[in-house]
Amino acid sequence: MPWKNNDSDMANYLFLMQTGNETLGDRDLFVLTKITLTGSGLSIVGGLLSIFLVCYVPMRSDGLFAIGNMCIALMSAQLAFAGAENAFPTQVMCKISASIIHYLFLCLHCWALSYSVHLIMKLCRVLPGLRWKRRCILTTIGWVIPIVIVAITAVIDSDSYNGGESLCWLNSHNNARWAFVGPVIFIAVCNGAVMLVMLFVRYLLDKKREVPTGKKVKHALATVFSLLPVSSIPWLLGLPVTPSGKLLQYLFVILNSSQGLFILVLHMLLSTQIRHLLRTRLTGEDDAKPIDQHLSKSGSTGHSHDMTESSDVTPAGCGMKNIATAARQG
Repeated sequence: MPWKNNDSDMANYLFLMQTGNETLGDRDLFVLTKITLTGSGLSIVGGLLSIFLVCYVPMRSDGLFAIGNMCIALMSAQLAFAGAENAFPTQVMCKISASIIHYLFLCLHCWALSYSVHLIMKLCRVLPGLRWKRRCILTTIGWVIPIVIVAITAVIDSDSYNGGESLCWLNSHNNARWAFVGPVIFIAVCNGAVMLVMLFVRYLLDKKREVPTGKKVKHALATVFSLLPVSSIPWLLGLPVTPSGKLLQYLFVILNSSQGLFILVLHMLLSTQIRHLLRTRLTGEDDAKPIDQHLSKSGSTGHSHDMTESSDVTPAGCGMKNIATAARQG
């Protein structure tokens, strides 16, 4: 007998983090679904533009490598999630769809973990001069570990991928959704710990340079807003801790469905060096060549709100090299 997926309007991001049978009102469900689809569209555009800039700008950076792969995983996951809203004729097809969604969203979060690992390796100067080894580590975390998690989930219980409730996703009756929610929580905690480390070393650098309090706060906020789009921390807002917290639910959907757009703005458009290199690439100015060579060797992405990649300190950027020096000397 053909199996049909009902309640396709449940296609909003909040559904992914629900571990039980939480329900939403029809009005909220409709609005959150529209926000998800609109945000995903903007996110895919932002992801495509980010990947274009990563490929087009002549800059060798492990951070950009991780962000580019994160955008690929994000766009693939959002397209698969939107496609799963359609009813499949058989339950087998729905299980396949659910496993693909599970893998792609895990890749998204594992690349967020890879980015944090990149920050720690850069801060501690792990494997200096061995870019291929560093990228092998990042790639293993980002693309291979999710395969292991999906395989283990399928082997432990063949009915784990059974989306017969409202959408092709992990079964909520046998706690299979913790195969996704658990890793997300773990990665978010790791991202949060790395963010605290970055804030601490930023504070050490500001203290050493006797930066005014106002600029200290500005640097701290720049660090937080830079790292949030490439972390799993916003996904914690989707945990069913406060069922009546509609504000958190809406904030969760808005932030995470539009993640690609935030990456484009905060890590690409607001990067002074990326804008400079893009302008140099388009106009062919010769005076920028020494800077390009320096940036290419240093693997920096410039004066941006991304504190993790700048080489110098500006009100918007924080300077990874200077931060690392301050941390070792402090």
